[in-house]
Amino acid sequence: MQQAYALENLPAPAEVTGVTAANFNELVVANYQPIVLRGFAANWPLVQAGRQSLPDAAAYLKARCNNQPQKLVSLGPDTGGRLFYNSSISGMNFTASQQPLQSAIDTMLAADNDSDMRYCVQCVPVADNFNALLPELSNPLLNPSPRPFIWLGTRVTVPAHFDEASNIAVVAAGKRRFTLFPPEQVANLYVGPLDLTPAGQPISMVNLQQPDLQAHPQYANAYQAGLSVELDAGDAIYIPSPWWHSVTSLSSFNVLVNYWWSNAYVASALPLPMLLHAIQAFNHMAPGERAAWQHMLQHYLFNPDHPLAHIPENARGVQGQPTPQLAQGLHQWLAAQLNR
Repeated sequence: MQQAYALENLPAPAEVTGVTAANFNELVVANYQPIVLRGFAANWPLVQAGRQSLPDAAAYLKARCNNQPQKLVSLGPDTGGRLFYNSSISGMNFTASQQPLQSAIDTMLAADNDSDMRYCVQCVPVADNFNALLPELSNPLLNPSPRPFIWLGTRVTVPAHFDEASNIAVVAAGKRRFTLFPPEQVANLYVGPLDLTPAGQPISMVNLQQPDLQAHPQYANAYQAGLSVELDAGDAIYIPSPWWHSVTSLSSFNVLVNYWWSNAYVASALPLPMLLHAIQAFNHMAPGERAAWQHMLQHYLFNPDHPLAHIPENARGVQGQPTPQLAQGLHQWLAAQLNR
């Protein structure tokens, strides 16, 4: 049963070569599919250090970090290295402590390959913590290049989740497996609580390494739509939002660098907070009223032929062409409404 759902048996995302900033949208973004970019960062000094050895990659990072305290996540022997909930879904299955970054890296290196303890430091802004490394991590496909984040750890698995922004993730040391599912598989992934999450984004409750088809029978459908690929140091993957993706670190020490970007002008325009508010607003309405609002949402949000000819272009406001000024004004209006 488990072998039938082995991630290694899934097809890999397409690979594209010859991608430049000029053709990135045409060759990659327009397809709305995950795309593997082999050798994307082959010339990064960090990648080259890691190809010498994983301790060399760690030493390279330690020499270039500001050594500020970071949250070191520790996963015990009973977790299998999978970031998840505790048995009662009332909290998490890991602990966290503040450690200087160099000390956190040393803790990871000291863990044997067969150690039952797993560790990670997640989502560290490079600009604030590795400013000597920042000039070496430019992204030639994105202009201007978004500020990168760095992720460090041992053999840890992040469950399937989605990002609210587009993502280019670069394996800088070690190996990682990316397993991906299209957004329409959300009903088959058994998503956990939206407001209690390991790292801010809702996660699938399915253990992809050992799926329980009695508890999660519809995962069989998600698996049929899944993609999975193993990436080496220097490889990258483009993940459109909100594709579901799980990431498993396969080496004793792993480094990932990623870049998020969004067409939203302000952070408040990201969709997850709006989804949570919509759930709160609509889920407890009487059936007739809720059905009426379903028509409103369909008309304003999901109707590609929504007519606007009856409104002059300069008077369309939020329905017209977005601008930073319009987005900021709407943000202020929404904040005022929510705080009444």
